[in-house]
Amino acid sequence: MAARRQAPRGPVEVLEERARALARPIAPPPAGDTLQAITFALAGETYAIESRYVIEVFRLKELSPLPGAEAPVFAVTAWRGALLVMLDLRSVLGLPISALNDLSRVIVMGTDRPAFGILADAVRDLVTFTASEVRPRAEGVAASGEYVRGVTTGAVLVLDAGRLLSLHT
Repeated sequence: MAARRQAPRGPVEVLEERARALARPIAPPPAGDTLQAITFALAGETYAIESRYVIEVFRLKELSPLPGAEAPVFAVTAWRGALLVMLDLRSVLGLPISALNDLSRVIVMGTDRPAFGILADAVRDLVTFTASEVRPRAEGVAASGEYVRGVTTGAVLVLDAGRLLSLHT
């Protein structure tokens, strides 16, 4: 049986075929290979925390310090008719403690219900990191690495929200 020869294609047909190939959507990476997180500023550094543990973000209006509380617990604030325990991660991350300002935000953390709030200077973006972007924390990146999961290629420190929740609930 003789091989059948295809008729030569014209430039329009070739370009249409290439356009169809390029128009196919790029498959997103598998869900296990990504980390969706909220980035926030704290003492001039950028941090990220996994968004599945974030219940809400709100502007801090009032705060009642808890003298003698063990770090990182430092205060309570009224939130939705209840008291919300506040954590200031600067002390455990080796960051300088500074005064609060009118722009301070609270990131409410929890799984099924609110567990506590984390103080942030500003909340920035909802981002998605691939697994290859989050590398293990290098020694000396933070004074206490127990809450740091890793660092991204863009120098964003990714906090371990699960560990924070297990230690402070």
